[in-house]
Amino acid sequence: MNYKPVVKRVAIILFFLISISNAVYPWQHHPIFTKLVVETMPEVKDASPVPAEPLEQFLIAEGQNIAQALTNIENWAKKNITMYAPCPPDLLFSPTNDTTEIRTRFFNAIRINPNTKTPLYYVGFASNPPEGKPLLDVKDVCILNNTKEFEVFCFVKLNNGETVSPINIVASAVNEPDYGMDTGLFSDNQTEFGAIYGFGVQPFGNPNLDFGSQAPFHMGFYHENPIITFFASFLKQSYVEYRIYLYKELSKLAFATGHDYWGWRFMGWGLHYLGDLSMPYHTTALPGYSTLRMLWIYFLDILGWSTPKNNAVQLSSNRHLAIETLMGTLYLNAVRDGEDPFYILERYKYNNSNNINKFGFAFGCPLYEGKIPEYSDDLPRKCLALRSHNWSRPLDQLISKVLPDRFVNDPSVELNDLPERENILSLTLAEQNFEVVRSLVDMANASLFLFNYYGKSYILDIIK
Repeated sequence: MNYKPVVKRVAIILFFLISISNAVYPWQHHPIFTKLVVETMPEVKDASPVPAEPLEQFLIAEGQNIAQALTNIENWAKKNITMYAPCPPDLLFSPTNDTTEIRTRFFNAIRINPNTKTPLYYVGFASNPPEGKPLLDVKDVCILNNTKEFEVFCFVKLNNGETVSPINIVASAVNEPDYGMDTGLFSDNQTEFGAIYGFGVQPFGNPNLDFGSQAPFHMGFYHENPIITFFASFLKQSYVEYRIYLYKELSKLAFATGHDYWGWRFMGWGLHYLGDLSMPYHTTALPGYSTLRMLWIYFLDILGWSTPKNNAVQLSSNRHLAIETLMGTLYLNAVRDGEDPFYILERYKYNNSNNINKFGFAFGCPLYEGKIPEYSDDLPRKCLALRSHNWSRPLDQLISKVLPDRFVNDPSVELNDLPERENILSLTLAEQNFEVVRSLVDMANASLFLFNYYGKSYILDIIK
């Protein structure tokens, strides 16, 4: 019997199922929880303000050093990133006397959207902008069409040379990878740069969504069952580790050469991807579905019954968006408005380094709370993504039990189209006992709080 057609058919179904379900909803409001983390680090909190510096100024001053750093980064990626697509030789960065296109050449070399905007600014809350400060429009920082999520913030303009605190730099920069930086980079994304960047066809994520093409840069499915990755090898084509390493090395270079503003800003860019790996729906292809159940769905689809597959896609997408919206609402209410009924901020108020609760060791990863691990370049994959992945099944089950049934258990609903989604907290509390809701919030917050340990590890490795 020739098994190749069966394997190919299952792989196609897997591709469809996983690609459409991965809508890349991020943890909402990266600046809020990132600021909570860095404010507990004396290395950042007590660091002196630094003068804001345009990107071009850094690139012109350090062209030769940047070229060497990017060569080293490329060599590292070829050696360490599974299924890495090398940077085309003609895009590699090289310093020249012509500085007119240096920004575009740099963006091409690190293969981000060349329309990415890097004005000098920091974020505040739109409801309480700093008095007397000029503000940028959200379109001055974001290249996506839909900017609604980011409009809770205001963007306070900085002048060249104006000093700004490292906390504000990092907390502002951490959101920038969600402003369109990683969109349109694949050959099937209908962009001129996607056609030359060498990443090939988008391996997963929905290319039809405004931000869907960024999925392979913000998700890492490193701990799926080998049966799934056998049929769906495209899941291995993730670039989140590449981005984490890229911005770590650029941050170190900027600090080493006296460009501290860009040291902190590149650090913020890299921290974004660590935050994404703490989200279980970013480290698990289809949370809530066992390998056997997934294969059963594929088998039914082969036989012509696609309803179970379509339902699985819609429910996974809705649950992902629902928990993002709930936690985003809670963090916004807690930090901006001082309303924290579930005490989600308590975790950030105490240094638990002397109260370690060690509870396991798996696949070379120590599983403990209360201690910042020593950073290594495989830590995001080996530990952070593993621990996030381990939360996916119980979190998905709680979401289905606790959040409004229509939002998370009705496959005929597209949650993204429901305006009442923004009231998910009040709707949930109206239907559920407070302590039941707390159990869900505590689990989601525990997963997000992984960023506290691994984010701090990353920061300390950069500035040590």
